[in-house]
Amino acid sequence: MERARFLSADWFGLNVEAASGWPERPGVDCSANYEVTGAPDGKVRYHTVIRDGRLVEMASGKLADAEVGIVYKYADARAEVASGEHPDLAFMSGRMKLEGEYARWVYGLRPLLDSPEYDAFRSTLAEYTDF
Repeated sequence: MERARFLSADWFGLNVEAASGWPERPGVDCSANYEVTGAPDGKVRYHTVIRDGRLVEMASGKLADAEVGIVYKYADARAEVASGEHPDLAFMSGRMKLEGEYARWVYGLRPLLDSPEYDAFRSTLAEYTDF
Protein backbone atom coordinates (compact mmCIF):
# COMPACT_ATOMS: atom_id res chain seq x y z
CA MET A 1 0.00 0.00 0.00
CA GLU A 2 1.36 3.41 -0.93
CA ARG A 3 1.24 6.54 1.17
CA ALA A 4 -1.12 9.33 0.12
CA ARG A 5 -1.60 13.01 0.98
CA PHE A 6 -4.68 13.65 3.12
CA LEU A 7 -7.78 14.62 1.10
CA SER A 8 -6.09 14.04 -2.29
CA ALA A 9 -7.44 11.81 -5.06
CA ASP A 10 -4.76 9.28 -4.10
CA TRP A 11 -6.00 9.36 -0.51
CA PHE A 12 -9.53 8.56 -1.67
CA GLY A 13 -8.01 5.57 -3.47
CA LEU A 14 -6.12 4.60 -0.32
CA ASN A 15 -9.43 4.50 1.56
CA VAL A 16 -11.00 2.22 -1.03
CA GLU A 17 -7.94 -0.05 -1.02
CA ALA A 18 -7.79 -0.17 2.78
CA ALA A 19 -11.51 -1.08 2.90
CA SER A 20 -11.29 -3.76 0.21
CA GLY A 21 -11.37 -6.62 2.73
CA TRP A 22 -14.55 -5.56 4.49
CA PRO A 23 -17.03 -8.43 4.53
CA GLU A 24 -20.50 -8.04 3.11
CA ARG A 25 -23.06 -6.77 5.63
CA PRO A 26 -26.44 -6.78 3.87
CA GLY A 27 -28.50 -3.66 4.48
CA VAL A 28 -25.61 -1.61 5.90
CA ASP A 29 -25.88 1.22 3.38
CA CYS A 30 -25.16 4.94 3.42
CA SER A 31 -24.18 7.65 0.95
CA ALA A 32 -22.52 10.73 2.39
CA ASN A 33 -21.19 14.07 1.25
CA TYR A 34 -18.24 15.40 3.23
CA GLU A 35 -17.14 19.00 3.52
CA VAL A 36 -13.83 19.86 5.15
CA THR A 37 -13.38 23.57 5.79
CA GLY A 38 -10.09 25.36 6.35
CA ALA A 39 -7.92 22.86 4.45
CA PRO A 40 -4.57 24.20 3.16
CA ASP A 41 -5.94 24.28 -0.41
CA GLY A 42 -9.36 25.59 0.64
CA LYS A 43 -12.64 23.80 1.24
CA VAL A 44 -12.65 20.14 0.19
CA ARG A 45 -15.82 18.31 -0.82
CA TYR A 46 -15.96 14.57 -1.40
CA HIS A 47 -18.37 11.69 -1.07
CA THR A 48 -18.55 8.06 -0.05
CA VAL A 49 -20.97 5.29 -0.90
CA ILE A 50 -21.26 2.25 1.36
CA ARG A 51 -23.41 -0.62 0.09
CA ASP A 52 -23.92 -3.85 2.03
CA GLY A 53 -21.17 -2.80 4.41
CA ARG A 54 -18.55 -2.21 1.71
CA LEU A 55 -16.98 1.04 0.59
CA VAL A 56 -17.85 1.01 -3.10
CA GLU A 57 -17.02 4.63 -3.97
CA MET A 58 -15.02 7.52 -2.58
CA ALA A 59 -14.19 10.51 -4.77
CA SER A 60 -14.10 14.28 -4.91
CA GLY A 61 -17.31 16.19 -5.46
CA LYS A 62 -20.81 15.92 -4.08
CA LEU A 63 -23.55 13.41 -4.72
CA ALA A 64 -26.88 15.01 -5.66
CA ASP A 65 -28.82 12.49 -3.57
CA ALA A 66 -26.56 11.78 -0.57
CA GLU A 67 -28.39 10.66 2.54
CA VAL A 68 -26.01 12.30 5.00
CA GLY A 69 -23.88 15.43 5.06
CA ILE A 70 -20.75 15.42 7.22
CA VAL A 71 -18.89 18.63 8.02
CA TYR A 72 -15.48 18.93 9.66
CA LYS A 73 -12.95 21.66 10.26
CA TYR A 74 -9.66 20.60 8.70
CA ALA A 75 -7.82 20.37 12.02
CA ASP A 76 -10.49 18.05 13.44
CA ALA A 77 -10.61 15.80 10.37
CA ARG A 78 -6.83 15.61 10.29
CA ALA A 79 -6.59 14.79 14.01
CA GLU A 80 -9.18 12.01 13.65
CA VAL A 81 -7.36 10.32 10.77
CA ALA A 82 -3.87 10.84 12.25
CA SER A 83 -4.87 9.26 15.55
CA GLY A 84 -7.01 6.47 14.10
CA GLU A 85 -9.84 7.74 16.31
CA HIS A 86 -13.35 6.31 15.97
CA PRO A 87 -15.64 8.86 14.25
CA ASP A 88 -18.14 8.57 17.12
CA LEU A 89 -15.71 10.51 19.31
CA ALA A 90 -15.66 13.41 16.86
CA PHE A 91 -19.45 13.36 16.59
CA MET A 92 -20.07 13.18 20.34
CA SER A 93 -17.62 16.01 21.03
CA GLY A 94 -19.11 18.27 18.32
CA ARG A 95 -16.04 18.19 16.06
CA MET A 96 -18.03 16.43 13.32
CA LYS A 97 -21.45 17.72 12.29
CA LEU A 98 -24.03 15.45 10.71
CA GLU A 99 -26.85 16.72 8.49
CA GLY A 100 -29.69 15.01 6.69
CA GLU A 101 -30.56 11.44 7.64
CA TYR A 102 -28.04 11.39 10.48
CA ALA A 103 -29.63 8.27 12.01
CA ARG A 104 -28.48 6.40 8.89
CA TRP A 105 -24.88 7.17 9.91
CA VAL A 106 -25.21 6.96 13.70
CA TYR A 107 -27.29 3.78 13.84
CA GLY A 108 -27.42 2.24 10.36
CA LEU A 109 -23.65 1.93 10.00
CA ARG A 110 -23.15 0.55 13.51
CA PRO A 111 -22.37 -3.03 12.33
CA LEU A 112 -19.53 -1.61 10.22
CA LEU A 113 -18.24 1.19 12.45
CA ASP A 114 -17.98 -1.10 15.48
CA SER A 115 -16.28 -3.96 13.62
CA PRO A 116 -12.66 -5.15 13.88
CA GLU A 117 -12.34 -4.53 10.13
CA TYR A 118 -13.16 -0.86 10.63
CA ASP A 119 -10.66 -0.65 13.48
CA ALA A 120 -7.97 -2.05 11.16
CA PHE A 121 -9.07 0.38 8.42
CA ARG A 122 -8.63 3.38 10.74
CA SER A 123 -5.16 2.15 11.77
CA THR A 124 -4.15 1.71 8.13
CA LEU A 125 -5.25 5.24 7.24
CA ALA A 126 -3.31 6.64 10.20
CA GLU A 127 -0.19 4.77 9.06
CA TYR A 128 -0.33 5.59 5.33
CA THR A 129 -1.66 9.16 5.29
CA ASP A 130 0.72 12.10 4.84
CA PHE A 131 -0.38 15.48 6.17
